[in-house]
Amino acid sequence: MKAAWYERNGKAREVLTIGEMPDPHPAKGEVRVKIACSGLNPTDVKRREGTRGQNIEFPRVIPNSDGAGVVDESSNKELLGKRVWVWNAQWGRAFGTCAEYICLPESQVAPLPDGTDFAGGACLGIPAM
Repeated sequence: MKAAWYERNGKAREVLTIGEMPDPHPAKGEVRVKIACSGLNPTDVKRREGTRGQNIEFPRVIPNSDGAGVVDESSNKELLGKRVWVWNAQWGRAFGTCAEYICLPESQVAPLPDGTDFAGGACLGIPAM
């Protein structure tokens, strides 16, 4: 999958890399979302820059906590093909929504209301929660 990541704290233009990574696959109780839009929050920027004194938490981080897309892998067949929005994707884990795919617990995906586009859905996470 195509993704953006960083391996050290700093300004985006100095630390972000865009490239290919292996496609993730969901564990039990998780779904995989094909991300259509990734939401960038001030906390995502501060975490990447290390402006709050926090060092990078993992050897490689795919940033961004919020996003929206379509569930394309899940053991829960009712969720397959559903349009969803996600939140706190990068909280406590290395990989966020700045990638083609993300695997998250089912509890971190919510149905995207009809009439709401993916860009709007990517804005719902941290701001709305």
